[in-house]
Amino acid sequence: KTPEQVQKMRKACALAREALEVARDNIKATVTTDDVDAAVHDFVVSKNAYPSPLGYLGFKKSVSTSVNDVIAHGIPDDRALEDGDILNVDVTVFVDGVHGDTSCMFTVGEVDEAGLRLCQAAQRATMAGIQVCGPGVDFRLVGERIEDVADQNGCNVSELFLGHGIGSYFHGQPEVFPYQNDTDQGVMLPGMTFTVEPVLVENFDETFTKWDDKWTFQTLTNARSAQFEHTILITEDGCEILTGPSVMDFTR
Repeated sequence: KTPEQVQKMRKACALAREALEVARDNIKATVTTDDVDAAVHDFVVSKNAYPSPLGYLGFKKSVSTSVNDVIAHGIPDDRALEDGDILNVDVTVFVDGVHGDTSCMFTVGEVDEAGLRLCQAAQRATMAGIQVCGPGVDFRLVGERIEDVADQNGCNVSELFLGHGIGSYFHGQPEVFPYQNDTDQGVMLPGMTFTVEPVLVENFDETFTKWDDKWTFQTLTNARSAQFEHTILITEDGCEILTGPSVMDFTR
């Protein structure tokens, strides 16, 4: 990315983070995921931006909401959130010709200890993957660091979903594998922007089914999942989290 493109990415990513704050402020018991989607949609449009998921490969909503045992890509609907739920909200915005992509876990009311530990593990794994990023770093190291944290916390890293390059395009190269892999994609270079977004599933659960809506993935055992996502920029001496910091902190 050129310096001008990087500045546009910073703007888009800051707006995506703000959109997650809007989601956070609307999440409570009895609210539906449709309500959360509508609030984020209205906010993004009010900023003269476009919610990237809307219409993408036929996706019919402006955000993705994955509740409890939905692994990823849940479509907002009229299900009311309940006390004890955990959910991921995934937001991407398109403004000034570039996309900013981020997601975060949220809790509804009182959540059990296992659910909180899962969210904590997912956030720590994401940050472990990001912290290793910098110029000259092999992309495979990201997955190694993420999987180390997942293993320590009794979680499976889903192999269904990868991080991705992002910019004027929503999804592109490189593919950022969040688990140990042998795919040689070279090394990170200054100016690259991509996402790090592991999905952790509790109890080392690897089961899944894909709904007829062609988007929603769910475990077969009611095992819950948690995911955090940031868009990062490789700098001359490390990396910058363009969508940071997370709007929720489970690591304290």
